This record gives sequence, structure tokens and C-alpha cells, in this order.
Amino acid sequence: MKQREPAVRITTPELLGIDEMYQDAGEDETLFGLSELGLLVSRFLISGKFVGKSDEDERVVLRIKDSFNDVSLYVGSYYSDNLEILEELNEGDNVLAVAKVSISTSQSQFSKRFYLENISKISELERKYLEIKNVQFLNERVKKISGAISSGIREKEELQALMNSERNGTGLHRRFELKGSVDVEKFSDQVERFLQGVNKGNKDSILKEIKNYREISLEEIVDKFEGRIPKEELEDEIRNLMNDGEIMEIKTGIYRYIA
Repeated sequence: MKQREPAVRITTPELLGIDEMYQDAGEDETLFGLSELGLLVSRFLISGKFVGKSDEDERVVLRIKDSFNDVSLYVGSYYSDNLEILEELNEGDNVLAVAKVSISTSQSQFSKRFYLENISKISELERKYLEIKNVQFLNERVKKISGAISSGIREKEELQALMNSERNGTGLHRRFELKGSVDVEKFSDQVERFLQGVNKGNKDSILKEIKNYREISLEEIVDKFEGRIPKEELEDEIRNLMNDGEIMEIKTGIYRYIA
């Protein structure tokens, strides 16, 4: 029995940028979409907000938007959940979706569609966390690909070692074969803008929390943001707030808002 491919974390810019097909030479001969950054995508996981629903070609089509773009997901034979949940979705709901990339095998024209496998409602906090994880996954690959370009690495085995993944290295090797290079700046700019916004939001949230108390310790701040902001990032933002004159350290590890 053929096993399903694992769902990869992805953001809409790279998903919508899939413009080539790659067929695995293994026993299953799985068809993948090949992204602009060499990511091989059969199934994917995406989080965002529910935008709306429509009908096309006698199929229900859902639209989901992350912080970058919205994407259309067709509901068809791949869908494995209860259809009733589709009637319960309202515009603006936070959702997590798993979907499959379907690539046309026509030699004359490349085309793709994304078919929904299942979808669930999640909280605002969960949606933000999952989207950050997706962007961090993209950011890690962007940095490694930049390293490959600057060092001139092009051999498949070298790329697999650099990417710490046989599949990611294979996809990147195929991308270099087809296009000669990869436009990492397009994605690095998007990632940088997104992470800057996240960091500003975190800084504002930390300051707001400190304002609620006459004084608060680092351990208490860490506890309040557990699972949302790593301790190292919290410490960096606290230092930034002190440098900005927003808070002061009244004792070692004890902070107070400067009114």
C-alpha cells in the first residue's frame, strides 16, 4: 500500500510559486510540485484565516489567507473530514489546513491545483504560532540556499549535506539544473519583513505585561509567555526596552515600567 507523503510546512508565496513538476524515481513515482526555492511539495500544512467559500467546476473552493497571500483549496475526493465543518466556517476564523498539490502532466502547459484534505478551527494564538514556525522553516532554508550560492555548491550530494535533507537537497539540485540559480532575495525580504513585525509585536506585548505590575521578575515574564516567545528572545527584548528607556532593572532580574 502506497504511503502518503508527509505534509511540509509552507507559506503562500512559496506555495503559489510552484512552477515545475518533479517525479520521484522510486517505486511510488510520486509527483511533486517544485517551488522556486527547490522545495518538493506533495502535501502541505498551512495556517491562516478563512476568507470565503465559492463553487467552481461543481466543486467547493475554500480560500485561506496567511500574512502574505490567499490561496484557493479545492474540496474533492482527497477531503477526509466531515463536510459539516465547512458550513461552520465564518470569515476571519483561524484555521489549520492540510492539502495536496495536484500537478498536470501535460507537456504543453504547466498547471497546478491544491486539494483540501482536512481543515480545523484553531485559536488566534495557535494560528500565529504555526505561521511563525512555517516562516522560520522557510528562513532556515533561505539561509542555507544563500550559502550554497555564495560557495558555488551545486552537486546533489553536497546540497543534501548542506540542507541536512536528502529530499531538500534533491529539490534544490533540480532547481539549479532547470534555472541555473535561485532568487533567494525575493523570499529573504518577505521573511525579514514578517519577522520584524513579529518582533515588534512581541516587544509591545512584553512591555504591556510589565506595565501591569509594580515590579516583575524575568522568571514571571517567561512563565507568562511560555510556548509563545523563547526565553532568549524575551531577554533580548527586555534589554531593548531598557535601552529605549521604557523599563528599568530595579534589582537583578526584577523590572519596572518607567511611567
